[in-house]
Amino acid sequence: MCPGFDEAGNPPYGVAAAGIGVASAPQMTGDFAVPAKVLLIGLMVLCGAASAASACQKKSNPLLDDNFRNADPGWGEPDNIASFTAQGLVMTPPVSGSAWRWDGNFTMEHADWCIEEINPTKLPDPADEDSVGAAGLWFWGKDMLNFYTATITLDGSASVNRLNGGVWQLVAAPVSSPAIKTAPGAANELEVVTNGSSAAFYVNGALIIQVTGHPPPGGGSPGIYAESGPAGTTWVFPRAILY
Repeated sequence: MCPGFDEAGNPPYGVAAAGIGVASAPQMTGDFAVPAKVLLIGLMVLCGAASAASACQKKSNPLLDDNFRNADPGWGEPDNIASFTAQGLVMTPPVSGSAWRWDGNFTMEHADWCIEEINPTKLPDPADEDSVGAAGLWFWGKDMLNFYTATITLDGSASVNRLNGGVWQLVAAPVSSPAIKTAPGAANELEVVTNGSSAAFYVNGALIIQVTGHPPPGGGSPGIYAESGPAGTTWVFPRAILY
C-alpha cells in the first residue's frame, strides 16, 4: 500500500482496521470486534469503480464497463489489498477491517451502479457479518470520510450505511432477503440506482431497500466496498458497470 494522498491532496483509497482511529457506529456490529467501525487514515492509492450484471436495471450504453483483466487506469495500481486478475478485482481487507476503492472521474447524481460479487469459497458457520464481513457498493462518495455503502452479508441480509465525517451511521437496518445468494462461491449482482437524493438498492434484480440521503454536489463518486472477518476474507468482483 502507498501512504499518502493524490496530487490534489485527496485520499482516493480507504482502509479501515481495528485499533486505528475511532468512528463510532451505534447499533452496528460487523468488521470489528466491538460495535464500532474504525478508520485507518493515511493508507491510500488512486481508485475507481463501475458495475455490472445481466440483472441490472439498465442494459445498454454504459459509461464504464470493466472486467479488470486490463483494468481501467482509474483504479490505480494493485497492492496487497486490491489486485486485478483474470477473475476480476480481488479485495482482501485487513483482518477485522474494511477497504474501498472509488473513481472520482464519474458521478452518481442520476446513475445505475451495478457490480458482480463472488462469495468466498470457504465460509464459517454462521457466515454473518461478524465472522465474514460484508461486501457491496460504495456510492455518493465525497472522500474517504464521507460516503454511503449498500452491502450484503452472507447470512442473507442487506443494509445501507453512511460514513459521515468519519462516523458510521445506520441508514437502513439489515433486511433479510431470499434474493441474496449465500452459498460458497455463489455470484450476486448488486446495484444502486440514484436519482438526486434518492437511492434504490437491488440484489440480483430484486428491489431490497430504498433510501433518501444527502449526496454531495453532483452525486459523488461510485466505488466498491468490502470487509474482512477475524480470519480474513477475500472477495472477488468480476465486473463493474456504470450507466
